[in-house]
Amino acid sequence: MGSVKTWLAAVAMLATAATSWASGAQNLFSTMDRGAQAPTKPNVTVRIASAHQGLTPQADNRLAVVLTHEPGWHTYWRMPGDAGLPTQFAFSVPADLKVTEPRFPLPERLATQDIVSFGYGDTAVFPFEVEVPRFPEGRAANLKVQVSFLACKDVCIPGEATAELRLPYAVAPAQTEDAQLIEAAQKSVPEISNINGLRAVYEDNRLKVTIPTNAVHIAKDLTFFPLQEYALTLVDGTRYSREEDGTVALSMTLSPNFKEAPTTTLPGVLVADGGPAKGGWAIETTLPLEKGTVPVPPAFTGDLPVPQTEVSVTTLTALLFAFLGGLILNLMPCVFPILSLKILQLVEGYRRGERLLPHGIAFTAGVLVTMCALSGILLALRGIGLALGWGFQLQSPWVVSLLIVLFVAITLNLFGIFEFTAATHLADSRAARNAPKSGVKSSFFTGMLAVIVASPCTAPFMGAALGYAVTQPAIEALAVFIALGFGMALPWLLLCIFPGWSRLLPKPGAWMDVFRKVMAIPMALAVVWLAWVLSKQISLNGMLLMLAASGATAVFLWLLGREQWGRGRNRALMGVTALVTASIIGVIATGIFDRDGDVSGHGHWQPWSDQAVTKALADGRPVFVDFTAAWCVTCQANKVAALNRDEVQAAFQKQNFVLLIGDWTNHDPAITEILAKFGRSGVPLYLVYRPDGTVDVLPELLTPSIVIDALEKH
Repeated sequence: MGSVKTWLAAVAMLATAATSWASGAQNLFSTMDRGAQAPTKPNVTVRIASAHQGLTPQADNRLAVVLTHEPGWHTYWRMPGDAGLPTQFAFSVPADLKVTEPRFPLPERLATQDIVSFGYGDTAVFPFEVEVPRFPEGRAANLKVQVSFLACKDVCIPGEATAELRLPYAVAPAQTEDAQLIEAAQKSVPEISNINGLRAVYEDNRLKVTIPTNAVHIAKDLTFFPLQEYALTLVDGTRYSREEDGTVALSMTLSPNFKEAPTTTLPGVLVADGGPAKGGWAIETTLPLEKGTVPVPPAFTGDLPVPQTEVSVTTLTALLFAFLGGLILNLMPCVFPILSLKILQLVEGYRRGERLLPHGIAFTAGVLVTMCALSGILLALRGIGLALGWGFQLQSPWVVSLLIVLFVAITLNLFGIFEFTAATHLADSRAARNAPKSGVKSSFFTGMLAVIVASPCTAPFMGAALGYAVTQPAIEALAVFIALGFGMALPWLLLCIFPGWSRLLPKPGAWMDVFRKVMAIPMALAVVWLAWVLSKQISLNGMLLMLAASGATAVFLWLLGREQWGRGRNRALMGVTALVTASIIGVIATGIFDRDGDVSGHGHWQPWSDQAVTKALADGRPVFVDFTAAWCVTCQANKVAALNRDEVQAAFQKQNFVLLIGDWTNHDPAITEILAKFGRSGVPLYLVYRPDGTVDVLPELLTPSIVIDALEKH
């Protein structure tokens, strides 16, 4: 329900922005505050696990505190990073027993925009030991632990949980099912050790750590998890390289806090090749810091390499790219149904002798207002820690469901089944006949709809511009999005500004009604497209319900049309069908039919993850990653035009590529993070990783030659 509240907040802000953008922002945050209530069930559960069914005096008694997180929730490491609180443990045990402090396994790096934290999701296991005297008191020991934590998902909630375990004293107790779990956790705990020959030199905000290659084994990667808060600028990540003198080097950025209060040492954990769980190692050590000369390293990266862009994106270039991208949006297939509606409006306005300029201004206003609203929502939600990307509205199944109902209504209207009229004149046939089929309000609405549907379709130049925008202050970011909207609306505005161009239109006649019905075809195809998108987001049962909602909508509008034209009325059945549609969309909004993004049925393509990329590169194989979404028509067009072509598939096999697909149809913070890492805020994104550490980013529009050339590049 939390995700539903979030999207409801977003839609509320969108509606408010059409009339008052300033008040809309305030409404968003108040709604988000209401959504930050404590969950109805624990987001983290705690238990004590034991490797054996009893405690043995004077033996190695291995136990662990196990934290199980609800999906999407996480808690924090002993050094939480830029945000968060460390997890803490407090034991209550018999006086004659000694309990070691639980040890923290190697955490995950959690990044959201410019905030980096370290923590755990899913199941986190913290091993500890219990020392029992030779002759303990009693026959059993009751172990109790109280765990304090900060659990975060879309919101952060402090929590406490208590767990107990009673174990008898025994000479040779049998192993439990948790023995392997505890053993694996012990291996994932960083080893405390010193590294011979390690040197850490800093200059200004640059820190360089060098290690002789004979000191430790490093196959392909090295990173550092600091144990001192605010010592490093974590968002910059680390840069691993091999030096000519036989050493390996790790470059990092010191934080401004370090410059104000420098220290002589920096404790932390050096992690090679992903840590023990991935075949590498992790050593907790202390870096001896010394001042010296540190050359400026190449651009910092995260755990996987990121290519350097050839275009320096500034505010001016971002505005230009966004404007050009907006112009190109008019050529994208996902926009065509809406533009067909706009063409119909202009043709019918010309037929009635209307001035076209107000239509152009209204359409442009609808585009710009909605563009500002959507971008404002995106920036505001990102500002409070939610990882969202451009086109986020189509990641919500209930939004897609509403669009399906709306597009069904528009299709039936274009076929002449009913007419859009004022609510107070629904049953007045004369009002229906005399109601404008187009108008300034309709043009404004069309502009709004164009942005909502077209925004997920990225175009050339847009990716870099929008990726730049979401990292800038609000005013600069909004300027980029306004440039995008203005580019999208400009051709239609120019068409309306120069009325002489209307003379190119044919004279009014019977063909107008035929043309209107022809324009219904792309709208009907848009319904099919949206239904296909929804099928990737919800289960079969949910789709069957949505089919019923579409049928109920069609019956309602048919009855409405009969009433409008004086052929009878059935208000009771209209009310039932309307209730059915609203109820089904409400049920879909609860999320009970939601499913994870499905990557099955993609042939040789496997689900993307950082681990999958790392493993393939470690095996010496290049990797091609397709970040896509069902609602991204450009992505689907690229599959047909390039990726699924026989010659491209043959090139993949010839070069022994591992093919990975990142499905962003539903919200996925991990994919949002990788998009941001490469300066993008939406899909498609195509990456070519090579074992030598280089990465190529392919254009957003593909051809077979573009893909094959990138694959054969060495």
